[in-house]
Amino acid sequence: MHAEEREHQYAEQKKKIKIMLARYLALQRSHDREGRRADKYNHAFESKEREIEELYEDLLAMEHDCNIKTEIIASLRINEEQYQEEIEDLQAKLGLSADSLSIF
Repeated sequence: MHAEEREHQYAEQKKKIKIMLARYLALQRSHDREGRRADKYNHAFESKEREIEELYEDLLAMEHDCNIKTEIIASLRINEEQYQEEIEDLQAKLGLSADSLSIF
C-alpha cells in the first residue's frame, strides 16, 4: 500500500506541477502580449512626440516669419509717414494745397 500511496502522491504532485506550469505559461503569454502592446503604445507615443516636435519647429519658423513681416510692415508704415511728411513739406514750400493736387 505504501507504493500505491506514493504513486498517488506522485500523480498529485505531477498534476500540481502541470497546473503551475500551465499558469506560468499563460502568465508568460499574457506578459508577452502586454509587452508587445506596451511597445506598440511606446512606438505610437514616440511617433506623436516627433510629430509634435516638428509642428512646434514649424510654428517657431512661422512665428519668426511673422515677426519679420511685422517688422517690414512697421518699416513701410514709417516710410509712408515719412513720405507723407516730405510731400506735405514740399507742398508747403511750393505753396500748393491738398485741394489743388486732388485732380490726380
